[in-house]
Amino acid sequence: MKRREFVQTLATSSVGTILIKPDFAAIPEATVTVQPDKIIGQVDKRMYGHFLEHLENVIYGGIHDAQSAKSNASGIRMDVVQAIKEMGGAHVIRWPGGNFASYYHWKDGIGPRANRPRRLDVVFNQYESNHFGTDEYLELCRLLECEPFITVNMGSGSLEEACQWVEYCRREKRQPPVRLWGLGNEHWGPWQVGYYTADEYARKVQQYAQFMRVVEPDIEFIGVGHTEPEWNDLLLKRVGPQLDWLSIHLYGHRTFLDKQDDFDSTVATPGYFEKEIRKMVEQLDEYEQKNPRQNPIRITLEEWNTRHIRNRNQLWRGSHRNIVDALFTAGVFNVCHRYSNRVKMSNFVFLLNSHAPIVVQGDQLIRTATFDVFRLYATLSQANAVRTEVKSEPFTAPLLKVPNWNENTDLSPVTTTRLDASATLDASGKKCSLFLINRYRDKPMQVKLDFAGKKLGSSAMLHTLTAKDLTLVNTLEKPTNVRSTSQLVSLKNNTIQIPACSVNVLEMSFS
Repeated sequence: MKRREFVQTLATSSVGTILIKPDFAAIPEATVTVQPDKIIGQVDKRMYGHFLEHLENVIYGGIHDAQSAKSNASGIRMDVVQAIKEMGGAHVIRWPGGNFASYYHWKDGIGPRANRPRRLDVVFNQYESNHFGTDEYLELCRLLECEPFITVNMGSGSLEEACQWVEYCRREKRQPPVRLWGLGNEHWGPWQVGYYTADEYARKVQQYAQFMRVVEPDIEFIGVGHTEPEWNDLLLKRVGPQLDWLSIHLYGHRTFLDKQDDFDSTVATPGYFEKEIRKMVEQLDEYEQKNPRQNPIRITLEEWNTRHIRNRNQLWRGSHRNIVDALFTAGVFNVCHRYSNRVKMSNFVFLLNSHAPIVVQGDQLIRTATFDVFRLYATLSQANAVRTEVKSEPFTAPLLKVPNWNENTDLSPVTTTRLDASATLDASGKKCSLFLINRYRDKPMQVKLDFAGKKLGSSAMLHTLTAKDLTLVNTLEKPTNVRSTSQLVSLKNNTIQIPACSVNVLEMSFS
């Protein structure tokens, strides 16, 4: 029997409205098996971390606005701080870049703001006021009770400058203390100020790590990792003992703004992330088998998002997030849960305005479609990730390659399942949060729950994020178009139903 068509396109906006019309006649079934006794690793809340870079309106007009009545004396928008706390917090914020870090001189951003120099940033071809510098950044981290993560300038900067920055941050016991220091950014890329071979980068890392630790012995270093194993192999061989973390940057791409159907590609993209993270995990496992160490090297997904592309190859950072982006974001968090023995941090690009969960428009804020994904995962995840197995319909989707963009990764098609799941358990082993994503665009799903013999309570709290159509976004006029709802559900027969195109979190206890 031929499947009916349930997607209707209406020309009501520049990209159209793609309605979700559920097919209740034939509800697909899936099974998720949770193994509470098989712990993968501890869930570090920095897994839900963020990134602020001096780019467009991420900083100025985002977190910093000295002219706003809603800002404190340092220019930090306190309404934005409150919204971030409502989202579950920031946990860790990477700053000042990104590409920006490789041309940034931190001393330009200290002292009285009126006396700070205005500089041309050649990375993004924009002028930088330096009104948001180290002290403002640390104040923001203090207000948010999150951990600082500073990337030093290993492009146009010097070893002396980096050591002095460490000294400045520890002087007078500035709070919070800065323990995480990124050793540059994407130095394998020709767009970077400081484009190095792996050998050249490793030599610089050896010098920076050695002498920055003279200033502060207890700091942790994040080395620039790559999706190309050869770079990582040489880096680990030369300076592995000096590294605490290895970074990886991964992006997806969307083309719905050009009226292309990118649904399957977008919701499958976390599968590409999983393949690349698994490759790095295996590489670190092999390295540490040969070079045992007390504390394993951890992975940070240091930059990640899905970019909205228009006119074939133009990145539009101001494009608001929709429910499809929410499914992608949740899918990446599920991957992080599955590799929580190594993945202990991620830094979402960006916290504010650009691709972001929060958009600042004048004196008002928009909580975008991904806001509740961060809130649900950050507030409801438990202490330990445990193994899950999914039985669901598989599908294969192509990954989108943007013309004229430098891509150094394998973008072969991804095969994954329509149901995606991860599970976390509290330290007592009695409370469980189960994260479920329905990757059907137009079909609800019947999910059978198997907890390896453990008996569930009679009901559970189900939190669901979905939308009426795929392109719906939150606006100042309609701020709740894509927001989550919560309801108490029965666990009769250990089965629940979740709506089409949805992110779900099931809070339950074992009886």
